[in-house]
Amino acid sequence: MKNAYKNLSIFKCVHEAHRGFENQMSVHHILNKKGCFPHGCFHFKTECKLFKQGKPCYRGYKKMGRNCNGCRHFYDEKVYNRAELQVSEEEYRDFQRELDIFEDWVEEHQHREHEIHGKVDGVKPLFRKRAFHKGESFSFNGFLLIFRELFIGRTHMEDFVYARVSPKTYKSLRLGRGDVISANATLTLDNGRLVMKRLRRIDIEERGEEPVWSESSALVAREGATQIPYQPEGCVKCPFGALIDVEDMKHETTKHYRQLYCLQGVKDYRICPVYHQYSDKQEIESNKSGRVASCITTRVNVQK
Repeated sequence: MKNAYKNLSIFKCVHEAHRGFENQMSVHHILNKKGCFPHGCFHFKTECKLFKQGKPCYRGYKKMGRNCNGCRHFYDEKVYNRAELQVSEEEYRDFQRELDIFEDWVEEHQHREHEIHGKVDGVKPLFRKRAFHKGESFSFNGFLLIFRELFIGRTHMEDFVYARVSPKTYKSLRLGRGDVISANATLTLDNGRLVMKRLRRIDIEERGEEPVWSESSALVAREGATQIPYQPEGCVKCPFGALIDVEDMKHETTKHYRQLYCLQGVKDYRICPVYHQYSDKQEIESNKSGRVASCITTRVNVQK
């Protein structure tokens, strides 16, 4: 079985927020989080006529903000987007049946404890970021074990599954890439990802590589980590690339999203020698082949 929620070959959307993902969006994001297929969605993009013409603000402001409302030079651009299928109608019907089977399985197994068995493909520190009006904080929450495939009970999940372990558990077990483990764990769903929590009765059946991380090295890396504006494939796969959950409280309603950080402090992934070891351009091209990738965008200017 595969995780149908994380399938990137079904939809594509050219919303500007998706540029870092090559505009390929997961099924979970389109159908569950945004619900924007097939009817689409819209957002407002603020513009200033003076700034667009390279002219300064006559009020002396350097950037647009809440005080711009009512200015004759300020307007909203209403942008409509509609995600489009990258597959044929027949293929999409077949996928819907696959999705139904997966969702039934999740409903039956979620929040329950299962025996798990698999080989660790990678280990990364687990951070959480909270953004406030006057600053931000990074908290260290343990480590994330990455499995390319995992047996969950009697089900062979032939897709990425993640497991969260506490700093204390990680320190005592010294887990590393290539370790084969068995354990009892509870299955949860996190933004379409399958995440195992509350691991217990952990048995290391085979040792792999030496651990790359420790709690102290993770805390040091946190201080020098740099944010990568997009999410390049090589950085996501790199052992020093960390997708961090962000709780953004700078707005009227709290926003939740993920940001990619380089734990080695590299500011430009294009000059990083490690990046090219993990980027797989051939895989990206194979995902694109035979697909119709399009999205309808409509823009309407709304004068304030």
